[in-house]
Amino acid sequence: MFQTARRWSAALICLIIVSMLAACTGNKENGSGSPEASATTSASASTEPSASSEASESDVYPENGLPKDEKVTLKFAYWENGSGREWIDYAIDTFTKRFPNVSFDTTYSPKIDTIIGTKISAGNDEDMFDIFSTLLPGGGPAMATSLAEAGKLEPQDDLWDHKAFDNEGKTLKEVQSGIYEGRTLILDKMYALPYGQSVTGLFYNKTLFEQNGWNQNPKTWGEFTELVDKIKAAGLIPISYPGKYPVYLGFTFGISQMFELAEINGNLEKFNDDYRNYKAPFYASPESVSLYDKVYELAKKKAFPDGVAALTHTQSQMQLLQGQAAMASTGEWVQNEMKDSIPDGFKWGFMLAPMGDNPESTKYYQIFAGGGHFIWANKPDLNKKWAKEFLAWLWNLDVQQLYAEKAGGLPIRSDFMNDAALVDKLQDAPKAVLEYMANNSVKGNSEARNKSLTDTNAEKARKLMEESVNEIASGKKEPLPTLQQAEDLLVKAIAAQQ
Repeated sequence: MFQTARRWSAALICLIIVSMLAACTGNKENGSGSPEASATTSASASTEPSASSEASESDVYPENGLPKDEKVTLKFAYWENGSGREWIDYAIDTFTKRFPNVSFDTTYSPKIDTIIGTKISAGNDEDMFDIFSTLLPGGGPAMATSLAEAGKLEPQDDLWDHKAFDNEGKTLKEVQSGIYEGRTLILDKMYALPYGQSVTGLFYNKTLFEQNGWNQNPKTWGEFTELVDKIKAAGLIPISYPGKYPVYLGFTFGISQMFELAEINGNLEKFNDDYRNYKAPFYASPESVSLYDKVYELAKKKAFPDGVAALTHTQSQMQLLQGQAAMASTGEWVQNEMKDSIPDGFKWGFMLAPMGDNPESTKYYQIFAGGGHFIWANKPDLNKKWAKEFLAWLWNLDVQQLYAEKAGGLPIRSDFMNDAALVDKLQDAPKAVLEYMANNSVKGNSEARNKSLTDTNAEKARKLMEESVNEIASGKKEPLPTLQQAEDLLVKAIAAQQ
């Protein structure tokens, strides 16, 4: 699912943001060389209201009071990834059948960030998507914050009070399963209502672990490193990750684990404020230094693959499936993504790498609140209202069930999780996540920030660390000098912005 999430250079990001703020209208993209040329587009057919409708029938829909006779076409940019598109196509089909005056012009692409970036750069509000993926150029968060600051994104906080279409006695906030507390906020507002949740960490083959008697639920860092030693002694790679996309290592050893370390250190409140609001230190904070020291410790144990820098995400996950690696750092979407390569007898297991020495301490994990979708603010009010209705529609239990079955995701409806028959529809990898959560004290964490840094030194610091991850994980570079260098760049960026 989370394939490359490619990162643009700071100069290009700044160029896009400047172009977006200029809002140069009227420049539609018709050239065949545009990114859209490689994407799949689909427009859903909307059914005309029946001529036999009774004269007394209301002119508005009872669910939302929106007019039935005003036709609306919503331009939708969907990130086609490991989750597939079957579930979203089903959602569009059922929505347009219920509200036949609404149709969709959908662009599907694994490189949707490039396409969205091009649209933003063009500055043409009419040609811009009404609804679009939160995967943006540069990985997303920095540009999303910049767009929000510029008033280009429509806030969606009101959707928490939207009645569930299939349970009108309760609001979305009342039927959610804890995702509200872990929602991603930008400038204290929510701009993307989650439609599911993805959980990252270490996935493993339970069959292999059972055969070797390996610890499937280490509670402390000491127990975890002992597990790594036993796996290495058996001649296997303890932990695989795709060095071409080092963000995957952060799925297990990343910012969420810094929060875990901050709680262990009794420093959670300060670390949270510093991180969310770009206050120094960050890269050189005790939590960051401790985390990278742990990665370096694992590197000295040869925990990661030789030549890891050349591995793609599918190659890394194949090492797990083929028995070369015992664990892989990825997300619960892995089963769906690799469904054609899973051998007979493979059973999914899941664990988090504990950061502390207290077996009762809370383990943190990076939570992706189902990605969600943005709504472009400079669209007609009726378009934006229907866009929000569609995002609420994604919470319907039948849509959530298909999301679980076909996309391999974790639903966010509490009534879904409480229904054994529906839970049984989950794929085995998400089930393994739920089993781990039931047996451990865990907490999901969003990596969103409350503000953005536009000074180029912030991007230089981020890129420096990204390019250093593989060398640290291979034991070729001690982390502290690089962390201090990144911190110096961050301090410059903070000072420049002030």
